[in-house]
Amino acid sequence: MSTHTLEVAEAMCDRVAIIQNGKIVAEGTVDDLRRQYRAGDASLEELFLKLTGGAQVRDLVEVLGSGDNGGGRAA
Repeated sequence: MSTHTLEVAEAMCDRVAIIQNGKIVAEGTVDDLRRQYRAGDASLEELFLKLTGGAQVRDLVEVLGSGDNGGGRAA
């Protein structure tokens, strides 16, 4: 099965593989990945973001999106 819906993959699959730029960067059960990457009880989506660098992008978007600067335009 192939999906971009990580909640579905986590619920339906015994094993998963995380692919970035056409290469498998991690594979195993979600619990194995949590242990291997010291991710506690992280969801598969959180693991994906951690392993692919997406967590840093998400954090940056949150920081940039939290300011109120008049719709993004300089005053």
